[in-house]
Amino acid sequence: MNKIDYGDINKFLVSIGIVLIGLAVLTPYLYLKEDFGLYLEQESFEKLQEPIKNLITDKQEKITQIQKFIPCVSITLIVLGLLSIIVGLVRWFKRQSKLDEKFDKEIKKLDLEIESLTPEEKERKALKEVTEIEQEEKKQEALQTDKIQPKNEAIQNYLRVENDIFKLFQNYKSPNFDILPQQRIGNRFEIDLLLKAKTKKFSDRIIEIKYFKNQLPLSILNKSIYQLNTYISYYKEAANKSVVPVLFIVYNDKTISADRIIDYKKRIFDYAKDIPNLERLKVEFIEESNIKNFDIRTILKK
Repeated sequence: MNKIDYGDINKFLVSIGIVLIGLAVLTPYLYLKEDFGLYLEQESFEKLQEPIKNLITDKQEKITQIQKFIPCVSITLIVLGLLSIIVGLVRWFKRQSKLDEKFDKEIKKLDLEIESLTPEEKERKALKEVTEIEQEEKKQEALQTDKIQPKNEAIQNYLRVENDIFKLFQNYKSPNFDILPQQRIGNRFEIDLLLKAKTKKFSDRIIEIKYFKNQLPLSILNKSIYQLNTYISYYKEAANKSVVPVLFIVYNDKTISADRIIDYKKRIFDYAKDIPNLERLKVEFIEESNIKNFDIRTILKK
């Protein structure tokens, strides 16, 4: 059974009030306009038989008595009509006010919860990601200790790669999106890049960027997919908007072969295929030396 729509109830009360006021005006008008078949000349009346005369006289008395109550009936209908309209409008306005307030909050909510990361926060975020990648590389014994970059250098390289990606979007100057790099959403999640659609024709984009100087640890890639799913779930609920998840993987083509890229891309999609929020997932592997030539239009399409 469908739930009652209280907005319709309020409209019903207002409609009933209008009908009652209309009846209050029409009732005396129609009553006074009608002669009820009692308009008879005296000569015609005298010719009638006595029982008929008695019926007409009785009818006249009853109509006269009813006529006394007509003003009361009209006043009562007007009062009930006004009360119904007032109650309906008050309830209607209160509910509409709450709906408008809720709608305004939903519109402003996400804007209020999106803020850019500070330079210190950006560096801390890069440090966290660099540390995770290096720890995985050490676990896999993929690198010798002397091949690992100094921490500060690794962080700066990571930030440089992210900035190169940001510049691609900023320089393109898409008329359909606002480009917001390094954002915090809802004071909970730090995302690399948010593309906010300017019209309803397009969906927003949340872009996660991963940079691998040496190897491509599959565990880190799977974790990135999980993070994207979390971001998308929260964003869709908070903003009530559709969003496309995008994973950018920047790699060093001197240490990672093309065959491995194909294999990893297949594994990523296999991992993500059963996750509902990632049905529109886009994954792009980009050579570090070829970032500036990457065509971002593939990400901006509907």
